[in-house]
Amino acid sequence: MTGMGLVNDGRVARRQKNVDVVLDVVLEMFAEESLFPTMEQAAKRSGLSLRSVYRYFADPGELLEAAIKRSRELGADVGRIYAIGAGELAARIAAFVSSRMRLYEVVGPMYRATLANAANLPRVRDELALTRDRFRAQFELQFESELEHLGPADRDALVGAGDVLTQFDSLEFLVRHRGLSADEAESVIRTALSALFARPGP
Repeated sequence: MTGMGLVNDGRVARRQKNVDVVLDVVLEMFAEESLFPTMEQAAKRSGLSLRSVYRYFADPGELLEAAIKRSRELGADVGRIYAIGAGELAARIAAFVSSRMRLYEVVGPMYRATLANAANLPRVRDELALTRDRFRAQFELQFESELEHLGPADRDALVGAGDVLTQFDSLEFLVRHRGLSADEAESVIRTALSALFARPGP
């Protein structure tokens, strides 16, 4: 490798390190309930100049979008369900709800920041919609063996009900507004899903 190549590699590595520092700082602010971090705050807390932060991110919307994506990447393994769709229904319900609750505990601050900023930042709104769509798709995969025997209307109704029960919005309501512990909220969702699948018809 030429000397110029080493210099370029060093610059790329340094740039990525700085980007990661800024994004980690934004995620820290989310965890502190600072849901509208500014470029100035990100620069000050990261130890970088404001000019550098603007070099990496064109505007606050791009910064928030990148932080949300980083949080999603960090939580990817937490929210994964292994052998998805396999096993008895009760075990699949327990695995699904446990996985969703673990993910909520890890990326809940990011969810709240996403929700708070979605109305004013289209890219953040798109990220929120993408996350919700992925959650719905995961629900359909986990319970496909029950869904495949239903007619279109019943399938849509069951998926819609399960989707409502297992989105972060419902977990947020149970934990933050009703004051339930994670275990209690998980029990509520498991019970609701079990009742839902016990009577899938109209």
